[in-house]
Amino acid sequence: MSKGPEETNQFRNKVGIFYNNKNRQFTQNQVNEVDIFWGWMMKGSGKLTGVMVIFLLGSVMAGATAQDLIKNPRKPASKNPGRVLKMQKVWQISDVDGSFYFKYPYGLAIASDGSIFINDEEELLKFSADGRFLGNFFKKGQVPGEIADRFTFRLHKDRLFVYDYMANKIIQMDLEGRPIGQVKLEKGPYNGFYGLSDQHFVCVKRVYPPREERKGGLQDVGCFIRLISLDGREEKEVYEFKIKTFMSPEAMGSWDPWGALLSPDGRRLYVNHTRQYLVEVLDLEKGRVLFSFTRDYPSVKFVEDPRFADFRKKTKFPEIKYEVDIRGLFTDGRFIWVQTSTSSPDRGDLFDLFDDHGRFVDSFYLGVKGSLMAVKDGFAYVLERNEKEELLLSKYQILE
Repeated sequence: MSKGPEETNQFRNKVGIFYNNKNRQFTQNQVNEVDIFWGWMMKGSGKLTGVMVIFLLGSVMAGATAQDLIKNPRKPASKNPGRVLKMQKVWQISDVDGSFYFKYPYGLAIASDGSIFINDEEELLKFSADGRFLGNFFKKGQVPGEIADRFTFRLHKDRLFVYDYMANKIIQMDLEGRPIGQVKLEKGPYNGFYGLSDQHFVCVKRVYPPREERKGGLQDVGCFIRLISLDGREEKEVYEFKIKTFMSPEAMGSWDPWGALLSPDGRRLYVNHTRQYLVEVLDLEKGRVLFSFTRDYPSVKFVEDPRFADFRKKTKFPEIKYEVDIRGLFTDGRFIWVQTSTSSPDRGDLFDLFDDHGRFVDSFYLGVKGSLMAVKDGFAYVLERNEKEELLLSKYQILE
């Protein structure tokens, strides 16, 4: 039975420590709605040195104008904010029988029949609604229907759409894992794939300054939201967000977070790209931010890891005073769930709920020690650990 990393939640914006060996190229691991970067350090030849680099996800307000900003108070409209959510465990999945292994699970989607899909390292796992393992749809390779390496997927109208980062293609499968077809994207590759909007794939492309311009300190990186036609031939740029990224000749690290969540109808993209509590709502058809929303939120003080302190001194990485306010975005089909940086050992993570107008309607602690992976139809899917630090997937019924 394998153990996963300390942080496996696909939506979580946290400090991450990643190790690169000499054979690994610089990659960006798109974790459903949040991009997590692999770190690297280089010497004169540009070869990887195999040292630890810390990447932080954090801040800069852009896009919305003052009149579009919805400012919510510290407390929501509900009668009992800050309570522990009442949930009951339905089942729990482990990899004890060896049919599959939980290594780095970071994406989860639920089909209309209740079946569950999870992406992991060289695994696209399917489980039944009652938690039985049904198969691994990942096939490594370069031919049609096969996946070269790193991938992400989205579920749309009971079809799986798998984006292969290395091959820059999207494979369409049915719920049994049978390939229906694939499309080679003429532009790209892209840094994130969020699903389908009308007759387009929704992706993000990051554009970094040339290496000779990376002099040290924080620099702007453009995050371009692009719609790609279903045949992969046409690309339309919809909007540009900016994030601050630390860049120097020796190291590079993400300072601003990047969290994006496509609405169930595919018309809106909810984006968090600031250290502060802010979500911007992008209309994909009109190509503009409709509004942004925030709330009065007490930021959590950042506690520096000694390993990061050493890295920061060597590279002159900026000092961090507070955690990123927002760690993840989810939807249950009705409300936007915002995972905050507030957490309690006995109550779990604090979540805020907003309606589709950006109004703060509720706030509660999840009540379990684990990372929320998805919420749908009154059930929460949580990645947990047992006493041996082995990964488990649990399904909880929400009783409220």
